[in-house]
Amino acid sequence: MDQAWPESTRDNLRFLCSEVDSQYGWLQAFVSAPTAAMARKLLERQGYAENLCQRIEQACPEARNHKRSHARARFQQSLVEVASGLARLSELARSCLEQLIRVDDVQLVDDVVLVKSLRRVRRGILRSEMSLENGSLSLALKLARSREKLKRDSEGRIRALTGQLKKKSAPAEDLTHLLFVAREISQMGEVLGQLGEAVISATLGQSLNFERYASLTHLVNELGDGSQTAGEMRVDTLAETRSGSRISGIASEKPSERAVEKVSDKGNDKGKPANDKQQGSKSKDRKTDASKSKGSKSRDRKPTGDLPLTSPEYLAIFKDGLGRKVEEERQGVERWHDIYPGIAPRILSHHQQGDSAALLIEHLPGMTLEHLLINESSRLNRTAQQALVETLHSVWTTTRRDKPVTAGHMRQLLKRLSDVYQIHPEFRHCGASLCGREMPSLEALIEQAAGLERSLEAPFAVYIHGDFNVDNILFDPAKQSIRFIDLHRSAYQDYVQDVSVHMVSHYRLQLTDAALRARILALALSFGQQMRRFAHEQGDTTFEWRLALGLARSFATSTRFILDAGLAGRMFNRARFILEHVLGADPERPADYRIPLEELFVD
Repeated sequence: MDQAWPESTRDNLRFLCSEVDSQYGWLQAFVSAPTAAMARKLLERQGYAENLCQRIEQACPEARNHKRSHARARFQQSLVEVASGLARLSELARSCLEQLIRVDDVQLVDDVVLVKSLRRVRRGILRSEMSLENGSLSLALKLARSREKLKRDSEGRIRALTGQLKKKSAPAEDLTHLLFVAREISQMGEVLGQLGEAVISATLGQSLNFERYASLTHLVNELGDGSQTAGEMRVDTLAETRSGSRISGIASEKPSERAVEKVSDKGNDKGKPANDKQQGSKSKDRKTDASKSKGSKSRDRKPTGDLPLTSPEYLAIFKDGLGRKVEEERQGVERWHDIYPGIAPRILSHHQQGDSAALLIEHLPGMTLEHLLINESSRLNRTAQQALVETLHSVWTTTRRDKPVTAGHMRQLLKRLSDVYQIHPEFRHCGASLCGREMPSLEALIEQAAGLERSLEAPFAVYIHGDFNVDNILFDPAKQSIRFIDLHRSAYQDYVQDVSVHMVSHYRLQLTDAALRARILALALSFGQQMRRFAHEQGDTTFEWRLALGLARSFATSTRFILDAGLAGRMFNRARFILEHVLGADPERPADYRIPLEELFVD
């Protein structure tokens, strides 16, 4: 494997594999011819494998980097996982021996079947070293498949032993010990499967279990012309969603003709974007820069003013997770293609495997609005916002249905309130009072606002995004175009839902640069004012009321993702303020109400 092994780890891994293989050799010999000397030989080796494992862990400091954003850290993490797995196999060998020692009638031990299983384990130990050393995916896959083979061995033995236990004169105690042995065999297979997955992850540079790798291989084979395999692809982690889905960029490790052309033309066409021709994939990958910036130093970095038109040469975006979630994403994208073509990425391929599923999605050029807000110039951000407003105007007028609809902001808020309190228990009402007057709880305010909301229908419905955060919108500076990603919540609904979510997604960005934060809040305010003008043009007289309730909902519910007590507190207080403000207005004169956006979007 073309990776820099930390000092001494290669030797220690070799010693560890040799030690654990020797222990299984002694266990195998004991099964064939049980002797006290052989048992003692194995039991006395306790601790040696663990010591070697600890040496490897100590030599891999980058394995403790939980983000593991680069190949070296991922390799070290895989190395530690392999060492830990081998140490675990050592424990299982001793545990298996301890059960066998307690069996009085050695005739009950099916030594042929057990020795066959132990040989499988020993082959797996050898493959773990060789596959990691050589970066061999074929060996890693054989190692991962050991899980199923040893599971079958174990299940067959358990069935046979259970059948014997049903007999009246069965030696229950001996058979019980042998059932534990069969269970240990299954656990050995599980460990070998994990070792295989660790090597696959090290080879591809991203955490992949066997099921994910199988999906990736299937989809990559469908993507190309057969000239490249999954092993020749680079897999870059881009994002992990709160729903458990993972998003990765798939790039070729082979220099493509296109890449060669780009190098040769570099001096001739500086003004052209490197990725103007789309190869296909999902725009969700453009979460890359924004996702990496979350909680990173880029939050403190001022905009550069540069125009980054280049992007990684991804062939496609690989998204996998629970089958239900992935299917929602697929259906959401396809609905957008039917309703408003060109705004969503194309689905290149879909693969279902058990309870999991995966998509290969078109890779779109550009960057997320979150990346723009944090890293780019005011000029480019204003350009992007104007493109967004024009796109929304087009989408909403095209998809408009003249049928009143209610978003149910207060219902949504009440549903998520327990999650908010779990993260911020200090937000619970504790009988607070002001100047001797008891303040109503947030729940009481929500209940009153819910009654008001029932009379505030949107006069028409449009097709909305449904999760209109700044990291779900892409802007391509080269084409001055907007695209949407993460579309599983799209539906015909009140457009205020998207407006309120989008505005609060600006506010909740965790930034320490005061000037940058002020600029971002000014953009959120500008967006709200432009949406206000759109509502006026449409004759939407209850827009301000609904926007107030939508903002209260988004400010409050977004705090469950914010651990910064100061920022979360400001957001929660804004939600309370908005509810009190709207409840104090005259519902008989809806056209006179105006939400004070200028007071909300400023620190």
